[in-house]
Amino acid sequence: MLIDMHSDLPLFAFVDVKADVIPFPCRYRIAKVRRAAVMIEANTDRGAEAYWRRTVSDLRKQMERAGIASCRIDAELRSFFDAVQHEMTRRSYAGQRSRPGGDAA
Repeated sequence: MLIDMHSDLPLFAFVDVKADVIPFPCRYRIAKVRRAAVMIEANTDRGAEAYWRRTVSDLRKQMERAGIASCRIDAELRSFFDAVQHEMTRRSYAGQRSRPGGDAA
C-alpha cells in the first residue's frame, strides 16, 4: 500500500472560520468628531443636515466595506452621534467662559 504524503496536507483540509471585525470606535475619532461639530454649528440647518447625512453615510459605507455587522455599525454611529453632541455642548460652554471684560461686564 502506497501512501501519498502530499494529499493529506492541512492546507487541503481548510475550514472556513468566521471572524468578528472590530472597528476603531467612532467616538474616539476625535478629529472627525470635532470637525463634524464645527461644520454643523457653522452651517444653516439645511446645510448642517446635509453634512450630517453625508458624514454618516460615508462612515457606514466604510464599515460595510470592512465587513462589520450592521448591528455593530448602528451602535458605532449612535456613539459617534453622542460624541458630536457632547463636543457641541463642550464648545458652547467653552465659548461662554471667554467673555471679554469678565462676567460682571
